[in-house]
Amino acid sequence: MHRNNTYLLYKQNWSGINIDTSQFSIGLFNYMRPNDLNYNFAISNKNEMIKLFYQKELSQLSTIERDQAETVFQGNIKEKAIQAFTLDEILNRDKYKNSKIDFLDIDVEGGDLKVLEGLSFDKFKPELVCVEIHIKEIKQSDIYKFLINKNYELLWSGVFSHIFKRL
Repeated sequence: MHRNNTYLLYKQNWSGINIDTSQFSIGLFNYMRPNDLNYNFAISNKNEMIKLFYQKELSQLSTIERDQAETVFQGNIKEKAIQAFTLDEILNRDKYKNSKIDFLDIDVEGGDLKVLEGLSFDKFKPELVCVEIHIKEIKQSDIYKFLINKNYELLWSGVFSHIFKRL
């Protein structure tokens, strides 16, 4: 949990939804964060079966983007089918269906834009959105342009992670 962006928030009595393609990771979430909702599937811009690309079953690196896998992974790339849902689908099925999102943290190894496209921003109104952008010219990225169009501004930038604030 030392590399998880939201664990410190959980320790401060925040709660939320964790989604991961690894059943092992979900088992850890269930143990370490029992007050959260923890789901084992992928998030995308459609509700469908998709391909998950990975190298090892117990790895933090997996992606639904073949190009990202070919760029980042070293060695053989494996694939398997996994169910994907939109964020709208997930949020509308549980206790958060009528809630505003305080902090949306997306870390999906190259699929961040698809995750954003599957969310009704007018309904859930995330206050802060943390996404990964893997190009040097952040303002040229499709993710940056998408969030600016949704009335967000760039608040903070790290190496890959960037936080946007709703205006």
